[in-house]
Amino acid sequence: MSILKVLKKIDVFLDKQTALFLNLFLLVILRIPNFFEPYWYGDEAIYLSVGNALNQGGKLYTTIIDHKTPLIYQFARVPNQFYFRLLNLGWMLIATTFFYLFAKKLFKKELPSFFATLIMVLLTSLPWLEGNIPNGELFVLGFVIVGAFLFSKTQVWKNFFTEKIEYPKKSIKESLLLFFAGSLFSLGILTKVPALLDLVPFLAIFGLLLFEEIIKVNNKFKDWKKIFQHLLWRGLIFAAGVALPILISIIYYQLIGSGKDYLDYGLLYNLRYSQSWQLDFNSAFVNFSFSLIGKTLYFFSFLVLIALNTKELSKRFQFLSIWFVATLYATLLSNRPYPHYFIQMVAPLSLLLIELATQLSKKGKAIKKNYKSISTGFALIALSIFVMLSLGFKPYPVAKYYREFWQMLSGKITKQEYDFAFNNLMEDNQKITTLIDELGLEKIFIWGNNAMLYAQSKTVPTSRFTVAFHIKDFDDYERTLDQVKAEEPKLIVVMKQDQDSFPQLNLYLKENYLVNSQFDHMNLYLKK
Repeated sequence: MSILKVLKKIDVFLDKQTALFLNLFLLVILRIPNFFEPYWYGDEAIYLSVGNALNQGGKLYTTIIDHKTPLIYQFARVPNQFYFRLLNLGWMLIATTFFYLFAKKLFKKELPSFFATLIMVLLTSLPWLEGNIPNGELFVLGFVIVGAFLFSKTQVWKNFFTEKIEYPKKSIKESLLLFFAGSLFSLGILTKVPALLDLVPFLAIFGLLLFEEIIKVNNKFKDWKKIFQHLLWRGLIFAAGVALPILISIIYYQLIGSGKDYLDYGLLYNLRYSQSWQLDFNSAFVNFSFSLIGKTLYFFSFLVLIALNTKELSKRFQFLSIWFVATLYATLLSNRPYPHYFIQMVAPLSLLLIELATQLSKKGKAIKKNYKSISTGFALIALSIFVMLSLGFKPYPVAKYYREFWQMLSGKITKQEYDFAFNNLMEDNQKITTLIDELGLEKIFIWGNNAMLYAQSKTVPTSRFTVAFHIKDFDDYERTLDQVKAEEPKLIVVMKQDQDSFPQLNLYLKENYLVNSQFDHMNLYLKK
């Protein structure tokens, strides 16, 4: 093949992918400021601190603890924040590419796929939902979207979205697609547990297919038994794909002697976390609605309603509405209004908005035929807005974020002024990091919530936890103090807002350390 023909083929390919490349280009442009930010964000700093501790020989959930499943900390085992942001950029480019391909599977057209992808790029790249930070939800999104794309290539998917249902013999290709799709969802769960809810719409496809086929065959046992066996085999393969990585992770931590710790902190703690934030809306009904029992009841009721109205609702709407409600439920597990929690809803929201726009663009009988889908879709979006407002959700400002970045680039403010604007701890942290570098310290202890200092100075905590709120939550004061006494770090940092909450530590510091209190937000204690 001549070079000219190769170039022509490349040109044709690029022309066909213009919509995708425009979105990828926008994604890169919007994320440029990410690489200029200081170590200012708490969760990211915890990931990097844990990742650094693992690089220094620590054991996750035993010598260094955070309460998420393990993959996010493996991603954070990078040299520094810049590489973490770079990894996140590459991850989102891949996730966006597969999202676009998945949207084309759903809508069969380029224009709706382009706009769905555009919505996702904006919501996952702009600071509104903290999408500019390598949060766990973004890594989950990548696993879920690629898993969804693989699932969309299976016969189960085709049967759900087409009128003519086929039941071919078992094939290796189908089995591998289902298994690896399930494995990718599992990797999402091993990044952050609420990804478990992203499985629901795909599992619902099996249930809805069976339910619809039972109705069609008029309860002829032989006919629907065959259908059941067909779906059961494929469902078991999909479930095996989900179960295997989780099982491997349990075996791995058991073999390295951290099995119980992994169970306590990596898996079961999420049940406790989801119920530890109590809200009072001055209404018994609303309080029940936000309780775990209430949310679960509403969620399963919605699934039943979809099944009972399967003939009146379009297949695409059934799938997208279940996915949307499942991720809304996942977002509300802890009832916390943190913007990055809502990233989990971005993929189904983007697709659902385009689905509603597509239905509204039709005329006459076509709109009447889909009025249930349209009205239900808008009701779901209105419900999610009500929920966000009820929780006190506040998105991060966008204009200010890019304005300050431009002021720094144009020289109107210095890089130092730019850094200090992110967090009031930045100035102290920069000075203390310089001191730590001069002293050549590898381990320190911080009493307070300032994991950014661990991450920036690349030091390992002389405690199992990186922040005080985890020590308080687990009532780990005695063990933490014993560890500090055993390791005798040369430097201990006490945040001023937490200086009275650990009196036993204060007594130990008074006897064994010299205080340096020249910093605005923290005191330094040097070993005598």
